[in-house]
Amino acid sequence: MPITEFAHLNGKAFVSSLDRDEQKSLGQFMTPPPIARFMAKRAVTGIVSDVVSILEPAAGAGVLAAAVVQELLHRDELPKHIELNLYEVDIRLRPYLRRLTDRLRRSAKALNVKLTCHIVIGDFLLSELAQSARPEFDICIANPPYFKLNKSDLRAKAHSYAVYGQPNIYGLFQAACASLVKPAGRWCFITPRSWLSGSYFAAVRRHLFHCLQIDAMHLFESRQAHFYEDRILQEAVIAWATAQSLHMGEITFSTSQGVLDLTDAELFAIPTIDVIGADEEMTIAIPIAAGASREPNAPDFMPDTLASLGLKVSTGPVVPFRSKEYILENIGKGSVPLLWMQHVKHEGISWPIQKKREHILPCAGSAWMLLRNTNYVVMRRFSPKEDTRRVTAAPYLAGSLPGEFIGLENHLNYIHRPGGELTREETVGLSAYLNSSIVDAYFRAVAGSTQVNATELRKLRFPKMDSIRAIGNLLSNRPSLAEADRAVEQILRVQSMSAAV
Repeated sequence: MPITEFAHLNGKAFVSSLDRDEQKSLGQFMTPPPIARFMAKRAVTGIVSDVVSILEPAAGAGVLAAAVVQELLHRDELPKHIELNLYEVDIRLRPYLRRLTDRLRRSAKALNVKLTCHIVIGDFLLSELAQSARPEFDICIANPPYFKLNKSDLRAKAHSYAVYGQPNIYGLFQAACASLVKPAGRWCFITPRSWLSGSYFAAVRRHLFHCLQIDAMHLFESRQAHFYEDRILQEAVIAWATAQSLHMGEITFSTSQGVLDLTDAELFAIPTIDVIGADEEMTIAIPIAAGASREPNAPDFMPDTLASLGLKVSTGPVVPFRSKEYILENIGKGSVPLLWMQHVKHEGISWPIQKKREHILPCAGSAWMLLRNTNYVVMRRFSPKEDTRRVTAAPYLAGSLPGEFIGLENHLNYIHRPGGELTREETVGLSAYLNSSIVDAYFRAVAGSTQVNATELRKLRFPKMDSIRAIGNLLSNRPSLAEADRAVEQILRVQSMSAAV
């Protein structure tokens, strides 16, 4: 049995002893062997040394370390000594790791290669090694746990250089390991895509790019075909990097739906300068295809932003747990509509939908959290799990729901004109543009998660307001996605031709 399959079977045996909640709390999602081998093949590239040191900081059952050793032992020129360093927080995995390393030693010995292994049971992020920033390893490879941490968590405090807002533990693993790779050494992580953009990961990205040059990235287009045995819904990415590279070069990209088509992935390269943002946030733009530009939605004829259009995006002010005394289970005397994410569809607002707590009481205590019943573009802050578009925007038109005010729950964003009102054409036109395939391509390129946050909306490029109104004039109050796409394409083609004259 191949070494990676042996490690994977050990991992499956362990995971089967956990209930789903414990598995999620520990972040114990084992890497399938095909992905482990795929990661390892590129991770060992360029590593030529008599002694090769390997770190797996979130070892689990050790499948990634096993894959790296397997690749090294398949070389024509073998190393003389392989040093494994495995960190694992769960003591119950120690016997599985010992069985694996015994097998790895025997395989290496058969080829006259010495293999030593240091297994540490404990929290890697709190270890002296993780906080040392000493470049000790030729290869660091990981599938870290991922869950959010409080800023007061000891791990967040220990790695405060990589923390902004509410950190995710996997970003701290990425940052800590970036400091531990020797010059010309290799760093390889499989994680969710959320670290590629957004303010919460800006500090992580800055640290990574200070230490590393990203060489290649592989994108999984399916949200569930990579960790297929664990029913994970995450858009995953594998990143490979080299420590302290002195030139920008290019980043090689590949994509697959999941595991089964890994070997068929097509490759294309994009200059690093076109992928990594030059501003302080250093957002990574994922190209959709070969030759894609960093800002696929921002040709010269889309010159505006929300700010230059005189518009503003805000977050729904109704935070349910802070507003319990005003939110009503059923319609009450004088109550007004309260909109949640479920009420917002691409084609428009659907309210009521027989959902509990669809009403809010307007009074002196709730006045600050209510909006005038006028025109808004309302957007979900998170897209549905497998929705066809990353952005879900709907035109809300004045008076379409009863009452002088409306409430917007905190998981919604809305676009408005400070000190004025959007017209009907502007509201419908903006919604259609945000729902369009052009904007969808942009967010899939720059947004590493299903969250559509206000920062990214503020950076988004828009057509001129005359074009937005023209789009709205072509559409009904509740256009379909196909109708919105046709209108956007028609008007932007005209605008593009005008700009070229």
